[in-house]
Amino acid sequence: MKDFIFGSYKMRVDVARTRRHYSGRPAPWIGCDCAGCRNFARAVGTLPQAVADFFRALGVDPRQPAETCHYYAADADSVFSSAWYHVCGELLAGGPAPGSGMRYGAEFGLCDGVSVSAATECDLLPDDFPRPCFQIEIWLYRLPWLLDEPNPYFSGQEKRV
Repeated sequence: MKDFIFGSYKMRVDVARTRRHYSGRPAPWIGCDCAGCRNFARAVGTLPQAVADFFRALGVDPRQPAETCHYYAADADSVFSSAWYHVCGELLAGGPAPGSGMRYGAEFGLCDGVSVSAATECDLLPDDFPRPCFQIEIWLYRLPWLLDEPNPYFSGQEKRV
């Protein structure tokens, strides 16, 4: 087990066990044929080095999220997306305050336009995922749009991110 501190988060992670779980899954992950998920599968390999280092440190394969969500695009060349991942270990501090009704704790900025948050509860947790575990969510405010088709999340009017 290795301890990490990211902003207000303190995590105790079994990096080797997390890495083993992800390496045992078929890659690349993609379970949905929507434009957002197909773009995510392509764009996840272009994430900034700080993001790749974060995932590597925790033993998580960024190509294999439990789920992705795509919200809107500020321009035709990007999309605001998020994805969540499971991690073997414990979230020791920084999660949502008990009784707050919040799902995640505060966002922690990894680099420009990318932040993460964490939760003790896990959604879509595979039955074979090692316990104890917690969930991290990455917020990609301007994930590059790399498909050779129009970005359906862009309405044609610029939005502030």
